[in-house]
Amino acid sequence: MRIEIESQPYAFIQADALVTYVFDKTDKLDGVLGDIDRSMDGHLAALVESGELSGKALEFVLVHFPQGLEATRLLLVGAGKPGKFDTADLRKIAGAALRQLKSRGVKKIAFLAREDERGPAEAQAVMEGFICGDFESDKYRTEKKNHREIQSVSLVGFDSEAESTVADAVERGRIIAESQNFARELINEPSNRLTPRMLAARAEAMAKETGLSCEILDEKKITELKMGALLGVAQGSVEPPRVIVLRYTPKNPRPDAPVLGLVGKAVTFDTGGISIKPANNMEKMKYDMGGGATMLGAMRALSFLKPSAPVIAVIPATENMPGARAQKPGDVQVAMSGKTIEVINTDAEGRLILADGIFYARKLGCTHLIDAATLTGAIEVALANVNVGAFGRGFFGA
Repeated sequence: MRIEIESQPYAFIQADALVTYVFDKTDKLDGVLGDIDRSMDGHLAALVESGELSGKALEFVLVHFPQGLEATRLLLVGAGKPGKFDTADLRKIAGAALRQLKSRGVKKIAFLAREDERGPAEAQAVMEGFICGDFESDKYRTEKKNHREIQSVSLVGFDSEAESTVADAVERGRIIAESQNFARELINEPSNRLTPRMLAARAEAMAKETGLSCEILDEKKITELKMGALLGVAQGSVEPPRVIVLRYTPKNPRPDAPVLGLVGKAVTFDTGGISIKPANNMEKMKYDMGGGATMLGAMRALSFLKPSAPVIAVIPATENMPGARAQKPGDVQVAMSGKTIEVINTDAEGRLILADGIFYARKLGCTHLIDAATLTGAIEVALANVNVGAFGRGFFGA
């Protein structure tokens, strides 16, 4: 997908579709929307008056051959209430618009930002929305549902005087979104096609492409390091565990820079072990390596964004299976730190492998730590399945 920043006026953009957005009924259709409405002889105002164009969040109204525009379609997307509108909403609008138009065979899309959303942050958000929206999850379908492809997307209406700043923001959005899609692709892989060893190989290949340093610890090295918590989880599976270690080292690090550690839970399939999960929806337990995939995606992005602080990712990878050698409720494991852990429920495996991952990250010199894990059940109960739980020290000025 080609990415462009258009400097010419929106009316002269030759595209299959020009996309912009409308707020709820308080939107006065002024500025650029007022200009479009006048070129269309009041057609937008008539759509608002009839209630067809209400501005409700992610509502779509498609106008074919809009008068006064070179684009052959005008897609108006509802943006909800203007007082609550932010870059996250802009990202959603761009992604949803691309999905809507892609299904109609559109090849070239232009996105027209409103007057108050034309800064670098907004340009980045639109680009992230486009690229994440273009992601397809049908890799293993025998017959693809949608062979259609978007050839190009362009951003229209951004300040030409700040073109280099906007271009940098668009590039940053591209890097972040492509790294998100890299993580999403890993997360979607079935567990027979992404075992711990396969995940390590994918990480190694990504590191080679991006210039990151990569070390893979096999079961022998894991045993030598006395990672008993990780080994306890892994012992029920015929698939051996791995610990993936990625390093980003800046060329000119700040003298006072912290060493950031990213630790991600990568249970490539979680049956729950002896404390086995219900069969219903167990196929989704391939997603239990989402924390590790997220950290791999973050490291990919950092390799291009090049921050001034060093970053080390530690990703313990294993399966949690109820094999003949699996750990049992009541077993005691000794973590790398020397702490003893009594296992009451073998489905609490995430905290075990993270215990060794976090301790190892500290041993490698990390001064600040972030861990990511799919501790799904309890978070869904507390925060529903649309929110992420964040726990830490000092987040709120404490």
